[in-house]
Amino acid sequence: MKRTSNFSHIVLAASSIVSVASLMVAPLSAAALATPKTNAATTSPFCSTNITADASTITSKMTTLSGKLSQAWSQQDQKLTTEWANVDQKVATDRQNANTELASNFTKLEAKATTTSEKQAVQTYEAAVNAAIATHRAAYDSARQTYRTAVQNAVDGRQTTVQGQLSTFQASADSAISTAEASCTSSPTSGPTIRETFVASLKTARVTFQGDRSGDTAIAGQVKQLAATRDAAFTTADQTFQASMASARQTLLQAFGSTSAKVS
Repeated sequence: MKRTSNFSHIVLAASSIVSVASLMVAPLSAAALATPKTNAATTSPFCSTNITADASTITSKMTTLSGKLSQAWSQQDQKLTTEWANVDQKVATDRQNANTELASNFTKLEAKATTTSEKQAVQTYEAAVNAAIATHRAAYDSARQTYRTAVQNAVDGRQTTVQGQLSTFQASADSAISTAEASCTSSPTSGPTIRETFVASLKTARVTFQGDRSGDTAIAGQVKQLAATRDAAFTTADQTFQASMASARQTLLQAFGSTSAKVS
């Protein structure tokens, strides 16, 4: 069974949608800068038409982005749930098969015991094996659950952070629009100057949003580290299990007075 998860790729796929958001406002700035200048006696086209169109475009793009982001997160959570459910199903199947094989081996071993001491030794061995298996499985289950809880917490935290960043980005864009609209109301002939301030405000909001995207890569690295910690716990559990099995097997062989007898 694969120990590692491909979840880091899921995280990055969802994050890429947010990264695209930083480019969505750029065309608005270019459009605004393309607005022709006007003389001081007339209302600027930027104030009379363009600011309204830009505000509508920004609102539409932010709504679309928010919808895509929500969809990406939902798909991410579903993929994670499905991945873990598949792992659990495989674990359950493997353990059931192992239980069947172990029961068969115990039956064969019990048939080899002819004296009272041998029968007692077999019982002791079986108890030791069952205890070792139970401990091994519990260790795996604990490591797996610890990993999943930590991953889910990291994802939830990142989603909350990104949502906050997106809200800040939206608030900055809204503020830029409101400021431009207010300036146009008070000074409708100052379109070129108002436009420059508007574009600069959008650029600042975009640059800030782009800078926040570094956290998307950070969570992918965090998930990989969590997987490494989980796998280290698996390795420790394997070593403990093998040591317990070797000890139980050696004790059984001694009871049978042989070092070559086939035991489970």
